[in-house]
Amino acid sequence: MAVAGRTTIRDVAAAAGVSPTTVSHALNGKGRLDPRTRARIQRTAERLGYQANRIARGLRSGRYGVQALWLPIEQDAASSDALTLDYYMRLASAMTKAFFARGDVVMLIPPVGSSEKLVPVPTDGAIVADPYDNDPRLAVLRRLDIPTVTIERNPVDPDDPWCVASDTGHHIETLLEHLASEGAERIALLVPEAMGAWSREERQAYRTWSSQHGRDRLTRPVSMRTPFAGAQHAVRALLLAGPRPDAIVIGAERFVPGTMLAIAEAGLEVPEDVLVAVAVDGNLARASLPPLTAVDLQPEQQAYAAAQLLWRRLDGEEPPGQWTVPGILRVRESSSRHRSRSSAGRSS
Repeated sequence: MAVAGRTTIRDVAAAAGVSPTTVSHALNGKGRLDPRTRARIQRTAERLGYQANRIARGLRSGRYGVQALWLPIEQDAASSDALTLDYYMRLASAMTKAFFARGDVVMLIPPVGSSEKLVPVPTDGAIVADPYDNDPRLAVLRRLDIPTVTIERNPVDPDDPWCVASDTGHHIETLLEHLASEGAERIALLVPEAMGAWSREERQAYRTWSSQHGRDRLTRPVSMRTPFAGAQHAVRALLLAGPRPDAIVIGAERFVPGTMLAIAEAGLEVPEDVLVAVAVDGNLARASLPPLTAVDLQPEQQAYAAAQLLWRRLDGEEPPGQWTVPGILRVRESSSRHRSRSSAGRSS
């Protein structure tokens, strides 16, 4: 009988009057069985509540039904703000729903510098969010030969077709055009220090737009390791060096608190003195005073697309090419000197 109430393959065999091998063949679509016998065994297994062991099933079929999600979490996971940012939490939640709908297990992988912790885990495939230069996550997955899909481009291989990307350059251009339409003439950009393809795309789009419109380039790099202090210092320097900017585009959600504090410390107000917009929408942008205009990257759509792409790769299909998920510009009070409180979104 089953141990601790768990139905085993032997229980199914006894109830159906066949051998355990016959049950295994019936449930795994193998062997030459009479269709009526196969159906009877499947009904018996369902009635008894039998569930195949994922590891044992995976060893037979090569598929475990287990997928990995790897966020850009620092080695000190307990203090990593990636676990609290609205974008990543929406992404993880939607990814879970997509995998659960297929009956797959999804695992959130802790920060790993080598393959040691991932080796014992039966994993079919992996989704890596925001890959960066010489990303150890991708190195581990390559070493283990685990099929992978990235959310945002791999800076080492930006043309990799197994990728779901944001239209980052267009998002930055949209924010700049919006701020310019509100009268901004000196627009600064806080951009993450070189780490990923998306931050480079932000920088390039800003350079191109500024050159085309004859605007000064006021780019300030900020370390993602010290986002609060880094943004505060960068904005403070911008506001003290005249002529100061009349608008700021915040390239990463993590820079919002430091930016807003520096503006307040300078005795300035948003939006009367400085217009502010963010390249990634989230709780920090929405809860700011005033609420900040931002681009909603639609992480739910990104998660669904990444899951579909991973399943295609696992099934041995050809890549359809990179998928691009468009963002939505959420116009809020921070980017209008008329203090428009419109919350309606418009496509960017």
